[in-house]
Amino acid sequence: MILSTFAVEKKRIVMKYCFLFFLSTLSLFVTAQQLKLTNAQVEAMFLEQNLELIAERMNVPIADAAIAQAKVWDNPELSIDDINFWGGSEHPKQFAVELKQMISLSARRAKLAGVEKIGREIAIAEFEELLRALRVELRSTLASIRYNADVIIFMDRQKELLNRVVSGYMLQYEQGNVTRGELVRLQTALLVLEGEMNDTRVELNGDIKTIKNLLSIDSELEIITSEAQATLPDPSSLNLEELIQLALDVRPSLQKAKLRSEQNRREITYQKALVIPDLSVGVKYDRRAGLWNDYISMGVGFNVPIFNHNKGEITKSRMQLRQNEILMRQEQNAVRNEIIENFDNYCRTYSLLEGNLSIATFNELDILLDVYAKNLLGKNITMVEYMDFMDSYRSTKQMILRSRKELVLQFEQLQFAVGQWKTTSKESNAPI
Repeated sequence: MILSTFAVEKKRIVMKYCFLFFLSTLSLFVTAQQLKLTNAQVEAMFLEQNLELIAERMNVPIADAAIAQAKVWDNPELSIDDINFWGGSEHPKQFAVELKQMISLSARRAKLAGVEKIGREIAIAEFEELLRALRVELRSTLASIRYNADVIIFMDRQKELLNRVVSGYMLQYEQGNVTRGELVRLQTALLVLEGEMNDTRVELNGDIKTIKNLLSIDSELEIITSEAQATLPDPSSLNLEELIQLALDVRPSLQKAKLRSEQNRREITYQKALVIPDLSVGVKYDRRAGLWNDYISMGVGFNVPIFNHNKGEITKSRMQLRQNEILMRQEQNAVRNEIIENFDNYCRTYSLLEGNLSIATFNELDILLDVYAKNLLGKNITMVEYMDFMDSYRSTKQMILRSRKELVLQFEQLQFAVGQWKTTSKESNAPI
């Protein structure tokens, strides 16, 4: 009996530890599936894991392979003919063997390799252009996440106070101190607020999905928005003409247009080289060809360019060159106008935040929110005054946060237009 009780107790202890081990393992698994990342960590992971970037980067070794292939000589041609199957032992069988090699007299392979080398540089420019577009999408989405998270925070605060006010009015309504209409108005305001919070959370989930797609992950993701926001440069420290000139020098889309023009020039040279005949050199061995049992001969050959001078391809390459030069001028004009527009938008939003929407004003609104709630419950202000303040509070807070987000987006668009990403200065007196 004692042994049976001991066995049952031992089994119970073992099952208890197995259950605890299972819970701890499950906890570790869930934790491993959840990622908490700062903006810097998100961008670092994006550069390493984005599948679109990885695929685009592969175009560079593809171009390297095309360059190597362009330099390869044509294979020699071996032919065996004039085989006589009816020769006997007294008359050895007749056959002939010929080996030919084509030799380019126009450096055709070198010229084609030059065209492919420009193709490699274009592949690099296209990768940088894709990186630029995806990076501005990433940073814009992070700014939107920051904005929506901040909106949810102040709405949560507003909801907490409004719930307290509704609870207080519920008691006063039961005591007959307030009308049913006043209570319903507060409850309606709370319902509207919860609806706006739900819409904001839906938008936030969409932004998180975009970030997960850019990072090529499928695990749960949380973006840490409590860290200090990056300080943006004062527009007065930026020179518009220098930004335009910088864009003309380094922007990938312009670099690609210049490279395509150079590629067209090399293509013209290559097409002209195709007009020059290739020389074919061969050696032939003929057994029992006639007078000699073993006959060895050599020969040369080349095509005569009488009908085909490759004029069509040469003209095509020249027209493509002119076309690309026109498109490059159009791209340069578009870049100038884009930078002017983005710079002007950045200056205006920066001035708005710096001149009118200070941090002190932003924090004072939160203090007034508590004050108005207490005054309403204490009957020091009317329902109309409280509701007017609530509407003004929510619209003002959203406008300030939206302006902060727009400033970040406009700065990213300015960097996108210039084509070069710089680290922002921590010493500048930016308003965000």
